[in-house]
Amino acid sequence: MKIQEFFDRPDSCYFVPNAAAAASYCKEHWPQEAEHILRISDEVCGNYFLFDLNWDMERTYDPVVFEGEIDWSIMPKGDPEFVWQFNRHRFFICLGQAYLLTGDEKYVKGFLRLAEDWMSRVPLNEKTQQGPWRMLETGLRGETWTKAIRYFKDSELITEEFLDRFTACLAAHAERLVEMGGDARLQSNWCVLENSGLFEIALGLPRNERTQEWIRIALDRLDRSSQIQVYEDGSQWEQSPMYHNEVYHCLCCCIYLARANGIPLPAGMEERVHRMARADMLWMKPDRHQFTHGDSDDTDLTDVLAMGAYLFADPELKYISSPYMDFESAWDFGPEAWKEYEAMEAAEPQLRSAVMEDSGNYYLRESWEKDANLLHFACGAMSTGHCHGDKLHVSLVLNGEDVLVDGGRATYMDVPLRFELKDNTGHNTTTVDGKSFTTFDSSWYTSGLSLPVNRCFRKGGIAEYVQGGHLGYIQEGIFVNRRVIWIRPDIYVINDEFYAEGSHTFRQFFHFAAGSRVEADGDRAVFEGRKTKAFLSFLTPGCVLETAEGVCSGHYNQSESNPLLRAVLEKEGFASMITVINGGAAAEAQPARAELLEVFHHTEDRAVTDREAQALQISLGDRSYVVIICHDEVFRSSDAVIAGNCMATGNVSVFDTTGRKEGERLYGGEVLHV
Repeated sequence: MKIQEFFDRPDSCYFVPNAAAAASYCKEHWPQEAEHILRISDEVCGNYFLFDLNWDMERTYDPVVFEGEIDWSIMPKGDPEFVWQFNRHRFFICLGQAYLLTGDEKYVKGFLRLAEDWMSRVPLNEKTQQGPWRMLETGLRGETWTKAIRYFKDSELITEEFLDRFTACLAAHAERLVEMGGDARLQSNWCVLENSGLFEIALGLPRNERTQEWIRIALDRLDRSSQIQVYEDGSQWEQSPMYHNEVYHCLCCCIYLARANGIPLPAGMEERVHRMARADMLWMKPDRHQFTHGDSDDTDLTDVLAMGAYLFADPELKYISSPYMDFESAWDFGPEAWKEYEAMEAAEPQLRSAVMEDSGNYYLRESWEKDANLLHFACGAMSTGHCHGDKLHVSLVLNGEDVLVDGGRATYMDVPLRFELKDNTGHNTTTVDGKSFTTFDSSWYTSGLSLPVNRCFRKGGIAEYVQGGHLGYIQEGIFVNRRVIWIRPDIYVINDEFYAEGSHTFRQFFHFAAGSRVEADGDRAVFEGRKTKAFLSFLTPGCVLETAEGVCSGHYNQSESNPLLRAVLEKEGFASMITVINGGAAAEAQPARAELLEVFHHTEDRAVTDREAQALQISLGDRSYVVIICHDEVFRSSDAVIAGNCMATGNVSVFDTTGRKEGERLYGGEVLHV
């Protein structure tokens, strides 16, 4: 195939519309990223493979080095994920960027050597179809191969003979994707990753009737799949930000290419992908990373937010991303795009706390500053194998630093670490009698599920409230519910309710950030991080604190120990466990003073039982509050409950008692749940 025939349309119709300009832009604005790409490319030229790019799905920490022939099916430590990560060929794009950053032809030679070797020695057959030719990798190479070749298009080392083989191999990819990627896969992230690759191959090859049919098939599948996978709240249904963003990235690439080529997209597709970008904004931590929720890594979201800001002209996404177009988008979209991006206004998001009802995720956010407080409460459906047993889990960021964390994923192999991180006890939730409320039969299959119920959210003037429960123990006659009350900006009350008969052992789990110190003494625990100090007060009589060593993972193939605290209560019948958490910058943070108060019926003139209602008084600095929580229906006739000289008729009420005169009674309070 003649070179001009392969590149039969202007560069503006595909990715890398102005490679030389992108190289200059990235040297100026993203020098560290450029150095990273050069390091990777130099290593790859020496057959040294280490995967540590921001969005590498399965990062590695131990390099694989080939002294002679490359084994494209190598499986270090028996983990097939290396085979799949290796055969996505993301490093082809790195080699292309290194070539444009330096002008050094060694990177072209490296690309040609590796591509020729792969095409010669990795045929599609029964042996390779679940390895290098697995469907997911077949689709992902649709992006990496068609992007990579654009970087090298002006090199004299790219021959017509090579393009003949390259084109034939891409066509074989497309035919496999057409044949195998049908309706049975619509609900899986694989469907999007595969068919975005089909779309990119169709646009990367010279136009003909066959590629036009591939475009039609790919867009039809992407449309139907995204309708199934993307909830109204913008989250991808598999309950894992990592895979949400893989789907989001692929759909964004297709939107860009469709626009560049004048291809109409199915109605609603762009709006769905914009919702996905907004979901990233809502669950973004103050450090601009995603939570390690489900099978997710601690990944910086700045680049995907910048991409969304540009594609959807969204000033709020730009506000929380970067003043300059991100490194990869600068290459992909070119000078006109980054000029348009830089000229965009940035607007602080109007929404802070966010309710994602479809996925069952709630985010209580202080502000959009990098030292803000943020709590994530999870009470959603299990969805797929990427989900964890995290119902009622709470992650907490104080002063911009992780305090309570989700453990992450570490591995997909059927090994104890996988189950430790997926299990209920690997999350900041609760168990009864040492039994998990979720059953994981394997790394990917869950048989014992638990229905999320009783979810609600309320935002008040001084406090915000979220609650949720599950039916994981309902066959044993036990209902579990968690209530979280956030008294802005820095006081959190967690109340766990266990509606049960008979004697049981109830446990709360608190997993803290790796590298922190946690000490427990009596009914209090103290967290010390890099710049933050936090205090946990356990107000439940008879509650015993146990410290232990846990495990957490920020990235695939990585794990480390972290402090773990268990609060244990043995009790007959109904049980309520109340924990008060506060904290801030280490130099100024002081523990809140918290104590339980007696609660009285107003009309019956008697003390209520702890089974009926509880109250607590909290003081921090010159602020003070009374919180009243009803566990049961206690309002008989014209009734109210009274605690700390505060009268409430709400199920959950918060009273700001700051500056109250001695003996003054307060009425109503702020009702967070009726």
